Amino acid sequence: MYRSTQRAIVVGAIAASAIALAAPAALATVQGGKSKTCTDSNTCQIDPPVWFPGGTLSVDADVHGTGPAQWVVRRDSGGTVCQSGFAAEDPARSWVCNNVSAGWLYGIVSGGSPSVNIGLRW
Repeated sequence: MYRSTQRAIVVGAIAASAIALAAPAALATVQGGKSKTCTDSNTCQIDPPVWFPGGTLSVDADVHGTGPAQWVVRRDSGGTVCQSGFAAEDPARSWVCNNVSAGWLYGIVSGGSPSVNIGLRW
């Protein structure tokens, strides 16, 4: 009986250690993203689509020139995730899309004059 109790304590200690070591890894968020700059057009699209694990998505956009500009994030399977208009005269800006479900996404920015940039990050 003493040996089986001792064995149970050792097995329990090993299991507890494994859980303690794995917990931080399980809680870590997946970080990633992709951006694209198009220097010869006033429209730029991230292609191919990127896999987004879900949650909060940050969108970075920058265009030059004057007039209206717009960015849009779409699903590869169709449908708009989020979008916003802004002035081409604005400096580079970032927006946040909350509660976005996981899936393949791509971003498009258009407006102003050539040299435009779109970025998706999480």
